[in-house]
Amino acid sequence: MAKAFLKKINLYVHRDEKDELLKLLQDEAIVHISEVKEELKEAFTEITEEELTEEPQLEDLLRRLENAIRFLEPYSGGKSFIDSLFEAKKPVGEEFYRATIEGVDASSLLLKVETIQDELNRIGVEESNLLAQRAFILPWVNFEGNLEEIKPTKDVNVIPGTIPSRNLGKLEDKPVAFELVNDDGKKAYLIVVYLFEEEEEAKKALYEAEFEQVEFHGYSGKPASILDSIDSRLREIEQEKQNINEMISDAAREFDKLLVLYDHFKNLLELKLADNKGIKTRNTVILEGWVRTEDYEKLKEVAGKFHTAYVEEIEPEPGEEAPVLLENKKVFEPFSSLVKLYGLPGKSDPDPTVIMAPFLSIFFALCLTDAGYGIALMLISYFMMKKYKASRGLMWMLFVGGFFTIFAGILTGGWFGDFTARANWGVLEAVRQKLMWFDPLQETMTFFALALALGFIQILFGLGVGAYKRIRDGDILGGISNEIAWIFILLGLAYKGVLAKNIASPILDMVSLYIIIIALALLVLFSGGRSKNFLIKLVKGLYNVYGGISFIGDLLSYVRLMALGLVTAGIAMAVNILTIQVFHIPILGFILAPL
Repeated sequence: MAKAFLKKINLYVHRDEKDELLKLLQDEAIVHISEVKEELKEAFTEITEEELTEEPQLEDLLRRLENAIRFLEPYSGGKSFIDSLFEAKKPVGEEFYRATIEGVDASSLLLKVETIQDELNRIGVEESNLLAQRAFILPWVNFEGNLEEIKPTKDVNVIPGTIPSRNLGKLEDKPVAFELVNDDGKKAYLIVVYLFEEEEEAKKALYEAEFEQVEFHGYSGKPASILDSIDSRLREIEQEKQNINEMISDAAREFDKLLVLYDHFKNLLELKLADNKGIKTRNTVILEGWVRTEDYEKLKEVAGKFHTAYVEEIEPEPGEEAPVLLENKKVFEPFSSLVKLYGLPGKSDPDPTVIMAPFLSIFFALCLTDAGYGIALMLISYFMMKKYKASRGLMWMLFVGGFFTIFAGILTGGWFGDFTARANWGVLEAVRQKLMWFDPLQETMTFFALALALGFIQILFGLGVGAYKRIRDGDILGGISNEIAWIFILLGLAYKGVLAKNIASPILDMVSLYIIIIALALLVLFSGGRSKNFLIKLVKGLYNVYGGISFIGDLLSYVRLMALGLVTAGIAMAVNILTIQVFHIPILGFILAPL
């Protein structure tokens, strides 16, 4: 359980050396720059007009770079599913990196990509409009007249429109005439004609036939000619799209440069954000931050490389808490990420990583309970660790989980389920049976007891950590009357409920009873806090005893480990049955069974 000890520092440097110092500090990664109080910044900071615009300019440039990367990624060879899953970064050489940030004009490269995007968007919009026009005109292609000529005369109204095909008969014997242009079985396209003097009756007939008028505003000429014109332009667009695709392929060759530029400018933005957290006078920059105690001398060495840089240790403000930095040995460090998911421990809280890691690995193993799966998981995670450095922490946790799973599988007889038994591998099956402690599918109560026992041990460890925290903080009585008392109560109850009938020792029975009574007395009398009112303390103590019911729920929650372990064993057995059956299919069995 390790949290780094931090010192609060002030860092002073002249404006002329500020950027180089921040870059070196970023490379060394030994300082956490914190925000100076806003009132101090407002009182002393002098910011030039150029400095005011740097941060938004960098943010805008990064946004454009991100858009360009997202646009070109599908054309750059892209990432495999596994690469995307583990966010694998493409390695580049230092020479290429330097050549890119020093020799490539980001604005010109972005302009090239954005011009392609704009052109592609323009063509896409035009193509969509043309396709919509084509779909609109296509049903009228059999009409041989000009669309602009479809208009009323002095005595006759001429209206293009559609009605449901089933309603064509409703226009018979009505004061309307029509030319059927097209009928697709669902909708009929027609030109309707009626006299103005019969307009009221004609409109009523059209309404009853569910007639919908069609407008040809903006169209002129014959529909067939319009359609030919649209198709001609669509063919031109296809050619333009091919040309643009060639331009995209050419731009995609610069994809790696875009990635480098993105990382470079992102680093510059981080430097600028750190710079803006401090105080800037006309000539001096003052930064406030935190550094690990063991890195303080190294920070002074870094500052010593500059003529104007100076570091001093300062006292934290009253009530100010230092940032939490978890430090663990290499084998435990990846598990710290899980602790961070649930929130970093407070200033006075211990780091639970070292205690949590073994329990997590054991419980993971209990859920799989198969040595074959454990070996496979170790091999896969080891390969992933070598290939994807960005996800090495996750892969290490799976590797450790696979290691513990091997032992869980040996004890429960899980070697890809019961494959050795079903495959009639005599020698291997004999070894499996000899090493097996119990079969979870046959001895579920043993598995049940194991899950509860492991849960019981973890609960005791949790109480122990709580007692350690109280005693370390000076609350010795609180630690003894709360967590330690509960440890002895639970141990006494466990002996009474589980072990007493097998040991049959009157002395141990009496000792365990006295331990429970004394621990309960401590819990009732002293766990109620520092209140001077004895009655209030007593009530709080009794309530704490009542709160012990929650331990039952906590303990039973570990039964889920058994459930998952049984599911794994059951699925493995079902897969083995299917595999053996498929294996006996002539010829195809040799191919399908391994799948």
